[in-house]
Amino acid sequence: MSAEEFYRHLRGHWSIENRLHWSVDVLFGEDAARVTRDHAPENLNILRKMARSLVRAAPLPEAHITRMSGPKRRFAASMGANYMFTILFGK
Repeated sequence: MSAEEFYRHLRGHWSIENRLHWSVDVLFGEDAARVTRDHAPENLNILRKMARSLVRAAPLPEAHITRMSGPKRRFAASMGANYMFTILFGK
């Protein structure tokens, strides 16, 4: 493998790490999770990724807001039932 191919492979790996794992860790604190028994870590990882996708796909809670981070969206959903239902059910 040439140095250029190795570089592309390495960059590809870290782009996946940054897009998927880092965002789930920031939003849900996955690295601090203490669940280790049976299939629970894998199952919780799938649920966290599904929740992250729902939070990203949902519209922002208020029309005048142009950008909002994932943790802030999650907090807004915890504070307002209407926004939580918007995230969960798309209504």
